[in-house]
Amino acid sequence: MKKLLPLLLFTLISTNAQVIDAIAIDVEGEPITTLEIQAVQQKMNMSKSAAVEALIKDRLEISALKKANIQIDDSTVQAKVQAIARSKGISQEQMRKILLEKGLTWDSYLSQLKNTMKKERFYKQYIASTITPPNDADLEMYYNANQSKFSNAPTQISLVAYSSRSKDALNEAIANPMMAVEGVRKKNILTNSSEMSPALSNLINRTPAGQHTPTVNAGEVFVAYFVKSKSGQGQSGFQAVKKAVTMRWIQDQRVQAGQDFFNKLKSNANIRVIRL
Repeated sequence: MKKLLPLLLFTLISTNAQVIDAIAIDVEGEPITTLEIQAVQQKMNMSKSAAVEALIKDRLEISALKKANIQIDDSTVQAKVQAIARSKGISQEQMRKILLEKGLTWDSYLSQLKNTMKKERFYKQYIASTITPPNDADLEMYYNANQSKFSNAPTQISLVAYSSRSKDALNEAIANPMMAVEGVRKKNILTNSSEMSPALSNLINRTPAGQHTPTVNAGEVFVAYFVKSKSGQGQSGFQAVKKAVTMRWIQDQRVQAGQDFFNKLKSNANIRVIRL
């Protein structure tokens, strides 16, 4: 939602020109218009109240970013653009063309990207930093309350990891496993489910032995795994899956910390409803 809202507000207003626009809500001096509410409702298939809540959260973020004076210089944004282009296996010129076909100018894209990067930095500095690292008692309590999330994880897995900057080259290597494909790295891995992130563990669990996982965009490279074998199915106890428990606990805490932070912002904010 955070990443979609700015694009909505740039692209949807012109399609609702017949609506008389007016300020509906003022959030810490940041206006929300009737046109924006309707645009978000229609594009996201939301109720009016849900669209209002989403836009209030967006304005609280804007206000918080301004007060925190988070700065991202142009060279950092450019480095991010290059990383995104590499991860997709395209040039910046191709990116420009694709965005223009979607109705988004390059300057608008860079502005939105910079804002997203500001939000990420703000989160690290002001929200993630409030999360207290768990002790073993916290993790074991979480594990006991969520055993079903870990009960089917194989304890030992044999994989072949494929990685490449080019998705096409990666797919070619997967289709021809005995052939060396330029730009593709292959690595044999013997791992334990407790050493995997929850996302990777779920991906491997869904893939039968003898088959490849779907290709995943990992940022600067594309990756896929051939599952050679799985062993030790079934519940293996807290210690065997402690790392996976820790990572899932952190994910849950990050979500909760973000919700708590913006609930606090909202409760202390000057929100003035003018018309709805």
